[in-house]
Amino acid sequence: MTLAPGTIVGRYRIVSLLGEGGMGSVFRAQRIDGGEDVAIKVVLEGLEDAEAIRERFGREAKALFGMEHPNVLRVFDAGDFQVDGKEGRPYLVMELLDGVPLDTMVEEGPLPPDQAFELSRQVLTGLAFAHEAGVLHRDLKTENVFVGYDAQGNPVAKILDFGLVKFVDDDRWGQSSKLTVTGAVFGTPAYMSPEQCAGAPVDARGDVYSAGVIVYELFTGAWPFMEETRLEMFKAHMTQPVPPIATHVEGAQVQPALDALIVKAMAKLPKQRFQDAREMLAALQAVPQPALVLGEAAMAPASGTPSSPLLNPFSDYPGARPAREPVAPVQVPAPEPARSPWVYVAIAIAVACVLALGLVVALVMKA
Repeated sequence: MTLAPGTIVGRYRIVSLLGEGGMGSVFRAQRIDGGEDVAIKVVLEGLEDAEAIRERFGREAKALFGMEHPNVLRVFDAGDFQVDGKEGRPYLVMELLDGVPLDTMVEEGPLPPDQAFELSRQVLTGLAFAHEAGVLHRDLKTENVFVGYDAQGNPVAKILDFGLVKFVDDDRWGQSSKLTVTGAVFGTPAYMSPEQCAGAPVDARGDVYSAGVIVYELFTGAWPFMEETRLEMFKAHMTQPVPPIATHVEGAQVQPALDALIVKAMAKLPKQRFQDAREMLAALQAVPQPALVLGEAAMAPASGTPSSPLLNPFSDYPGARPAREPVAPVQVPAPEPARSPWVYVAIAIAVACVLALGLVVALVMKA
């Protein structure tokens, strides 16, 4: 839906179009009575399933109105408005973010490891807040995470687009909030849990699976499974093991705890995963640092030289953080080489010979 600059939407005046998605358009707007600019999301016209879209839009507004967290998009207002006397269109007024979507950041490859770790931590922090509030996202992906900057210039991740939200706290959201259809497949194939691919009911562990895909993507610049079709992607999520991070990052030294975290988050069975984002966040924070290092030079900068950009990815921002002290990677002992079966045969023959010799000596002495 295209709104001309100057169109009045509630208490706001449209300034310009920011972007368009499958359900709506997002515009930059100003409050008529002054104040900071905002972003307004408006449902598109002519959608086939308009009533379901309106309902979903309303659920997103309800979810975001009920949550306030630094890593979740803020919502200020919502309502309906008319254009040229036509049926009212729902709109949502949100904070205007200055930055880039997370998927844009990883288009060219993996993020610097420290930045990948920090943004993973922030995404899980926001998701943990939602889970504790009884809200499931169900469409978590890098495209639905926006990275802005705080007053010191440090990146801040914000989860947005709760269009497929599901409420699981009756006391807070009410019985009527449980609007889902068993057998319906929602979400984005690259990030969907096996049960979501099968159209089965999804709980917080489905979001955990999607978060595991995001963490993997930030550290590698790739999805765990790269398939050509939707059906093949579903099959991969349901049957294939998660490839190690080093598969996509040549020469990387990866903390075993980081690989283990992703494997657990993306377990095929929900009961084998972290049970919610808070549990996964605690596991991420326990990963020794740096979680991933690209070669020996990045591990220990030469004396008298600036810290490697790898260990200080925020160095280009005002008020940059100091680099973390380099930490030696966890040394995993190499497995002992497997013995040949003939070794065991030889040992068995030797033991048999010793026993036979002992029996002969005993008989001789008895005689």
